[in-house]
Amino acid sequence: MASIRKRKDGYTVEIRRKGFPHQREFFPTQLAAKRWSIKTEAAMDNGTWIDVQQQGTVYISDVLLRWQNYIHPNIKIFCESKLHSVAFLRREFAGVTLDQFTNELIMAYGKKRRKTVSKSTLNTELSYLAQCVDFSKTIFKIPLLANPVREIRSTMSQLNMIGSSVHLDRRLREGEYERLMAVPLTPWLKPVIDIAMFSAMRQGEIHALTWDDVDFKNNTIFIKDRKHPTKKIGNDQIIPMFPPVREAFLRAQDYTGVGRRVLHVREANSISDAFARVRKHAGIYDLRFHDLRHEAISLLFGKKWTIPQVAAVSGHNDWSQLKRYTQLKPGDLLDLY
Repeated sequence: MASIRKRKDGYTVEIRRKGFPHQREFFPTQLAAKRWSIKTEAAMDNGTWIDVQQQGTVYISDVLLRWQNYIHPNIKIFCESKLHSVAFLRREFAGVTLDQFTNELIMAYGKKRRKTVSKSTLNTELSYLAQCVDFSKTIFKIPLLANPVREIRSTMSQLNMIGSSVHLDRRLREGEYERLMAVPLTPWLKPVIDIAMFSAMRQGEIHALTWDDVDFKNNTIFIKDRKHPTKKIGNDQIIPMFPPVREAFLRAQDYTGVGRRVLHVREANSISDAFARVRKHAGIYDLRFHDLRHEAISLLFGKKWTIPQVAAVSGHNDWSQLKRYTQLKPGDLLDLY
């Protein structure tokens, strides 16, 4: 039971219970002291008590790192873009402890971040933060009554600060390919552009390739762990290596990476970063590297390929996602009749 002692300028409350650390707090009034003791002991009784002092010794940056280190080798759901995001969040919240990680702090971060990133990017970052706070219960054995990130995300959604990504059906316009290829910067990127534009491979898939995955004899490419909504490991696929892709790989040998890696860049994001520089130099401002995948898929549909045939190259498991790539016109259907 709590003991309350009167002091010269207020009241001191102490709670000593087996299985709990010694609790001692000071209050200016007896009423406030009683309310705190009743609330604290009730939480101890029903298993919802939180050691605030312990939260003050746990840093968000440490939780993020330990969450990443636990998840990454065991479940392998961390692609390089996620690793990049977690590294950014660790720097952004350096020095912030769990007890300081409040709704107000997260909202302030969201308002600041939205000035430079999209709603979907902020939403993804908040998702990582929410998961790591939940995970702190397991890592640090801290009983948390609530997750402030999950509490504030609904408010941010209502304020239109966060949301899902929007599919932008962007194809190369006339002359843009030639303008990209004419830029003298980063020559290693040119074969990568061709690989993406004629194979429909994603940035991370291209970056992960080794020369052992490129079979010049059988004209095939082995892609490990392709993106899948539920299957994170073992979703491997062999796709055909079309002539433009084969020629691009031969050119890429001039810029090969360390060991057996096809590319010399350390991170997958380096590809999109280099593409952004080349695109800007070419005077193109609304084209993403990922749009090259859309271009590749659209080209296959332009050759009258069926959805199953295109999926065998693109790796789509949900064929309905390919409907937006078809862009069929009435005239196309008349030609097929």
